[in-house]
Amino acid sequence: MTPTKASLLVTYICAGLYLGLLSESGIAERMRLERELQNLNAEVERLVVENQGLEEKERRLKNDAYALEQEARKYYLLSETAHVLKFEESISQRPEKPKLIPATTLRTAGLSGEWKEPPLFLLRFFFISFSVFLILGVYFKLKRLQPMSNHKRLN
Repeated sequence: MTPTKASLLVTYICAGLYLGLLSESGIAERMRLERELQNLNAEVERLVVENQGLEEKERRLKNDAYALEQEARKYYLLSETAHVLKFEESISQRPEKPKLIPATTLRTAGLSGEWKEPPLFLLRFFFISFSVFLILGVYFKLKRLQPMSNHKRLN
């Protein structure tokens, strides 16, 4: 095999690995996007649970005068002798919102103690640098070798 053909073969292999692993639609990018999606889903689930808690607190404060008084004392630093007045709001005819229950349990976000992987652009840089040096090394190594066979015919 000539040095040029060997270098081209190594180039094709490196290009295939780069496209399959590190390109914008490669495996590494897809894994990053899946982790980001999991983190976003966990954040949405956390916000849904927090929202349900706040809606419950709102409902409790609307209906319970004692709870409203305690909350007002806590946040507005009212004394024990202060009186809290609650004004009735006009009742609207809007339907009650249905409560959403999260379909899955809360998942922990992150890698949970596993090793932290380097950024993708750094992996791409080192892979391309390694590939260039590998291709040049194969080419120059094969260029320096003595031909193994004699091209003369043996009749």
